[in-house]
Amino acid sequence: MNTTKLLWIILFNLIIIVSEIAFGLISNSFALIADALHNTGDVMAVVITYIALKLGARETTFKYTFGYLKAEMMAAFVNSLFLFITMTYMIYESINRLYNPEVIEPLYMIVVGLIAVLANGVSAYILNNMGVEHHHDNEQECHHDHHHHHEDANIYSAYLHMLADALISVGVVVAGVFIYFFEIYSIDSFLTILFSLYILKHSYPLLKKSFLSLMDVNTVAISEEVLDALILRDARVVEYHDLHINQPSSKYNFISFHIVLDDNALSLLECEKITDTIRVELQQHGFNHILIQVDTDQNIKNQTNCKMN
Repeated sequence: MNTTKLLWIILFNLIIIVSEIAFGLISNSFALIADALHNTGDVMAVVITYIALKLGARETTFKYTFGYLKAEMMAAFVNSLFLFITMTYMIYESINRLYNPEVIEPLYMIVVGLIAVLANGVSAYILNNMGVEHHHDNEQECHHDHHHHHEDANIYSAYLHMLADALISVGVVVAGVFIYFFEIYSIDSFLTILFSLYILKHSYPLLKKSFLSLMDVNTVAISEEVLDALILRDARVVEYHDLHINQPSSKYNFISFHIVLDDNALSLLECEKITDTIRVELQQHGFNHILIQVDTDQNIKNQTNCKMN
């Protein structure tokens, strides 16, 4: 049901994007085009949510052993990079227009802007209700479910995107009104620059996060000191090495490493008790995909990070 609603929101807003670009060109309004490009980014945010809901449910295969975990971050990176490029271009064109002002047809800005306000407002309302419904479903369950919380976060993020775009569309309408009554055409360029800077500021964290995720950089909120204390708490653990930590999607935190034990005569059951204790504590720090290999003291490396040969 949620994915069907998301598809309708995507379709509805695609129509608005095409309308804003078309009438932005007709009316000669950069603010309207900037709003359309921002709305494109917001639609991409909904697409990311849709991807997370659909692909997240797919099973892994022998070929796709990680499933489609990085599809979410790949879409987020493309989306935020697209916004960075287009908004930078819009700023450049707007500065040029400040020195070479052009006549703008404000009626198109007002009418299309009002339609965009309505479209984004309805989309935000639907997304907000989806999040509330999902939250209620979680409250009725007696167990903690990481998958549902992931979906809630995605839906809430898309809701904030649509709500922000509705407010920007209000700005377009206000600018159109000022131009209609006072013929202050420069307000369109100023508004475009303001919108673009706002979008760049809010897109950068997503661009950075998605890039680091695709590069398998450790972005999990745990310090090296805390991890040391956690893994080496048992005196029988001499060291740990070949450490890998990454966040392939907003749903998963991966960690893998080897531990070296000082007693080579420990039984398999005793080794499992040691790793199980470590695994439970790692889960409390947000890790939900944990791989621990036990080595004998013949494999001491005296280094934590994996050395790539």
